Amino acid sequence: MKATGWSTHPSEHLKPNQISFEDGEAYIARKDIINIFTDGSKTEHGVGDAFCVLTNDIWAYQWSAKLNDNNTVFQAELTALHEAVTSAKPQYL
Repeated sequence: MKATGWSTHPSEHLKPNQISFEDGEAYIARKDIINIFTDGSKTEHGVGDAFCVLTNDIWAYQWSAKLNDNNTVFQAELTALHEAVTSAKPQYL
């Protein structure tokens, strides 16, 4: 079953371990759009986050940080998003 918009939660229409890039795929391929990718993670080695900026398929900028081991993966994800938006705002908006 295909969901349209934000009408259903992804867990209701995707198979386990399936990721859908259907909505954003066309934008990633466009050359006139700046793509910013973020990630936050927590492993046995610690907590970290990062983002990178791609312009015209060229890796234009990257940022990463090691967080305190007490931080959660959710804090790492949000920190990466915050830093990406903060960095992009003066340059790209």
